[in-house]
Amino acid sequence: TKACLLVNGSCMGSQESKADSTWILPNLPSKCTWTAATPATKSPHSCMPLPEETKILPNILKKIGCTPMVRVNKIGKSYGLKCEL
Repeated sequence: TKACLLVNGSCMGSQESKADSTWILPNLPSKCTWTAATPATKSPHSCMPLPEETKILPNILKKIGCTPMVRVNKIGKSYGLKCEL
């Protein structure tokens, strides 16, 4: 785990890079200029559509980092179930 003591706005005792140790306090006003009414062409953020994938994957390793639906048939078979989970 990373431990960083915030003292006078700087990170003390950490060996992280300068970019990693720049903390923005959550109680400050946001510098973001985006609003829901802003057209996507003028948004300061990038938006990449996610590719459409199959609904059920063979195992969890096929989709690390997202929340997929996966088959867990081994669990059902161990309890004698005759259905696809």
